Amino acid sequence: MKKINLFLVLTMLGFGLLVQNAHAGALAGAPNLPAVTTGPEHNARIAIAPYAQVVANDSYTFIGISHPSLATAHTSIGLVVEAMNMTTVPNTAGGRAAIFTVSAGETHRVFVVNQSHATINGNNASFTDTQTHLITTTDASQFGNIKVTSVGTHPYGATLDVNRPGRYSDTTTGVRALSIQRYDGLNQLSMWGVVYQESNGAGFAMEFIGDMHDSTASSARISQELTGYETNAKGNVVRMGAGVN
Repeated sequence: MKKINLFLVLTMLGFGLLVQNAHAGALAGAPNLPAVTTGPEHNARIAIAPYAQVVANDSYTFIGISHPSLATAHTSIGLVVEAMNMTTVPNTAGGRAAIFTVSAGETHRVFVVNQSHATINGNNASFTDTQTHLITTTDASQFGNIKVTSVGTHPYGATLDVNRPGRYSDTTTGVRALSIQRYDGLNQLSMWGVVYQESNGAGFAMEFIGDMHDSTASSARISQELTGYETNAKGNVVRMGAGVN
């Protein structure tokens, strides 16, 4: 029993460290650049929804995150979803977060729900697959917000074939400017959600700031991959991903 308890403690600690590393560390295999922790590029790693709610026997928060497999999107994008300003179970960095990778064409489900919910729990096979993630709160009413952070620390930096698979060249001309660069920023994903009231099937939609609906991403020719800017065919400089600035 002591060994099991020790294993659980170490697992929780390790999960908490993973959350911290996702905020500050570089993703293995990504462009070999120092981690960015401030400024526009750091902000472009973040998406937020200003309101979330969990009330036992009344309401929960549902979030869907889809990878539409855009030409500019890396085939796998890692992210951390956090329930902020809520008392979670356990009430730690690991307890308030779900960490996962969304691959091309996938949609992942995240439920922020009270720990004693009758159906949305770890004992129900409908909520235990690899694309479903539960963040549980105490049974007291919880009101907060959602923060999503990309694991890739350089959303403006294109991933090249020497780092991670994803760069494709125009073999007929060999011109680098005609290459398709792929990015693992949150502006390549589509996020949507709802605060759902179970008693009457009503609810209201959640607005995410920082995903593909709110960010600017152009498929124009890229001339400055690691600076945060690109030049389109007319020579105009545009941002690769607006994010939350």
